[in-house]
Formats: sequence, structure tokens, C-alpha cells
Amino acid sequence: MNTHESNNFTVGGRRAAYVLIICSLLRAISYADWQVMSVVMEPMKLDLGLSDAQAGLVSSAFFFGIIVFTLPVAHLVDIWSRTKMIGLMAITWSAFTLATGFVGGLTSLVLMRLGVGVGEAGFGAGGTALVSASYPKNKQGQKLGIFNVFVTVGVIFGVVAGGYLSANHGGWRTPFLVFGIPGVVLGVMAFFMQDYRLVKADGSAVVHDSLLAKLKQLLKVPTLRWLYFGLGMYAVLQISVGTWLPSLLIRAYGIKEDKAGLVMGVVTLIGLAGPILGGILSDKWQQRYTGGRMRLAALSIAIASVLVWLVLLAAFDLNNKPLMIFCAVMMPLHSIFVGMALPAVAATSQEVVPPKLKGLSWGAATMALFLLGGAWGPLLVGAVSDRLGGGYEGLAIGLGVTGLFGLVASWAWFKTARHVEADTRNAGASLS
Repeated sequence: MNTHESNNFTVGGRRAAYVLIICSLLRAISYADWQVMSVVMEPMKLDLGLSDAQAGLVSSAFFFGIIVFTLPVAHLVDIWSRTKMIGLMAITWSAFTLATGFVGGLTSLVLMRLGVGVGEAGFGAGGTALVSASYPKNKQGQKLGIFNVFVTVGVIFGVVAGGYLSANHGGWRTPFLVFGIPGVVLGVMAFFMQDYRLVKADGSAVVHDSLLAKLKQLLKVPTLRWLYFGLGMYAVLQISVGTWLPSLLIRAYGIKEDKAGLVMGVVTLIGLAGPILGGILSDKWQQRYTGGRMRLAALSIAIASVLVWLVLLAAFDLNNKPLMIFCAVMMPLHSIFVGMALPAVAATSQEVVPPKLKGLSWGAATMALFLLGGAWGPLLVGAVSDRLGGGYEGLAIGLGVTGLFGLVASWAWFKTARHVEADTRNAGASLS
């Protein structure tokens, strides 16, 4: 191996901790700026006169922005600067979040959410590459688990604080005006994180291939082909449930968005255990079993798929209190098992590629996440709901369909696990 990370880049220690802290906080803010839309969707929909399908389009616009810009931005992350790109991205998505609070109709709303998606497009790639590179391999799953815990923190903040601000302080526009500020501050702080450059053993700079050439290299890796496909199927379940469940609670029980946000916040708070457990267990399983990380991810998403069906049973008999209690218990369990998968998937995406492809590897994963599932999952649920007459029952059936995609993700990730060991060896042998 004659390629290494340099430029005073330290593995572990205070500088690595600063990277983890800033990237994790930005991870939370990015998900809060995305997830707040779910808890204000119902009052926003009524205020602007939107249908379920149009509301689903608003959510999907965010993902379209990510799909178009993720790969170019992830390429810049690898060849230019992870810290500069992370800072610029945070400031960009925060500005569009602020602007969302001033929109007057469907078209402007779609454009603003598209802009938020553009800003967040490459953050997962940059953050994942920088955090994983900052720690030794035997701790990468654990540290990426912490990084992904802040997905849950952001979701909780988005739904709880967003619902409260919407219901009590000026309506659905207020959360967007408030949430845009922290991202700007953290974006500036990101410029001071450590970064690394890639050099050869003789000290000369690594020559980077074109974006197309790099993508061809990634898609030659069997692990990544199956991993990316599974992520898309995973996203149909995970993103659609996160987008529409608050609306289901509002419709089924006649509550306001602040109470729906509180329920989602409690569920998601319990779900914090998922990424933590997933990170710890993925490192242990990888040491004990071939492809252990991806076996864990496959098992967790299969369980999560079954649990979402159990959650939705309550929607068909709102007067059955024992059933409602049972379904209420299933909700946080679903959140835990959904969250367990991501640290394992993220660590695997970094393990099977050489350093010069780490950012793009997760950038391609992010694109697959949204292109193959996340972008159209909420729209699919909204369309099914409209087709069945709307209301809470139609929406529940639409959400139930997403569990089938979770099972497909589980199958794909079991296939992924078979290739990890060989592809990891090949990644080490291909360093140049």
C-alpha cells in the first residue's frame, strides 16, 4: 500500500473529537431542517390548499435536489476539501430553510425544499468520510454510530420544537425561520475542522480520476452494488414513515401538530438506542462473522418492516384501547430497529474502497438512498392515500405498503454480506 492520509491529519485525539462534534451537530440540524416538514405538513397543506399527492411532492422535492447534486458535490469533497464543502453546504441549506418560511404557494414551496436538498446533497458523503478517517478501523462503526445518533436527535428536535413553534408561535412558517440559524453558525465552525489530503509513498499528490471513472470503479464492487440497491428499498420504508406518521396521528386522533410532534419526539428519543446499538454491534459482528455488519443491517430492517405493520393495526380500530397500547409499544421498537442499520451500512461503504473513493462511496450511497426510494416513497404513500379516499385509513394502507420494500432491503443486504470480505481485500490491494 503506497497511499496514505497526511497533511498533519491525526487519527483520534482532540482534533478527531472536534470533527465528530461539529459533523454530528450538523447531522442533527440537517435532519431537523428536513423532518420539520413532516410535523407541519397537515397545517401547511390546509393553509395552501394542497392535496396529499401535492404535499408528497413537496417532500419529494427535497430529495430531488439531493439526487441531482449528491455525486458532483461528493466528487468535490474527495478532490478539493471536506471541511470547506461541509461549511458551504451547511450555510446553503440553512439559507433555503429560512426562505421556506416566506413562500406563498406550491411552486415556491417546491423550489425552496429543492434548495434545501441541494445544500444537504453532499454532507453525508463529507461527514461520513471525515469522521471515519479520523478514527482507527476498529472504532469506525462506533463513531459512525454516534454520528448517526444525531440523525435521531435532529428528528426529535425537528418534530418536537417544530410542532410546538407551529402550534403556539405563529403557525407552520415559524419553525423554518428559527431552524435556519444554527446551521449558519455551525457551518462557519466547520471551516476549522482538520482535513486530509492523499499522497503517494514518495510524497507526490494522488491524481484523481474523473467523476465518471470513479463511479465506474465503485459500481465494479459487488458489495456496493447490493448495498446501494438495499439502501433505496430501505429509504421507501424509513423516509415515508418519518414523513407521514405525524399526519396519520393528526387525522386519526384529531390532535394538533404540537402533540403529534411530541409523540414522534418521544418515539424517536427511544429510537436513539438504535444507532448506538447498531454501531457497537456492527463492530463486534464484523469481527466474528464474515460480512457481520451487513448481516446485522439486514436483520434489523426485516424486524423494522414487521413492526411498522404492527404499528398501523391501530388505525383500523381506534376504539380498541388494548390494541392501541400494543401499537404504541411497537412504534419506538420500529424506530430502534430502523436506526440500527445505518452505522453498519456506512462503515461498510468505507471499508470496501480505497481512501480516494471514500467520500464518493457514501455520496453514491446517498444518491441511491433517495433516487431508488426516498424521493418517491412519500409521493407513493400520498398517491395511495388519495386513491383510497384519503383520511387516516387510506394513509395507513399507503404506509403499510412501504413495509414490503423494507423486506426487499433485508434480502439485498444479506446478499451484500457475502461480498464484503473479498472486496475489503481488493480495496487494500488497489491503493496507489
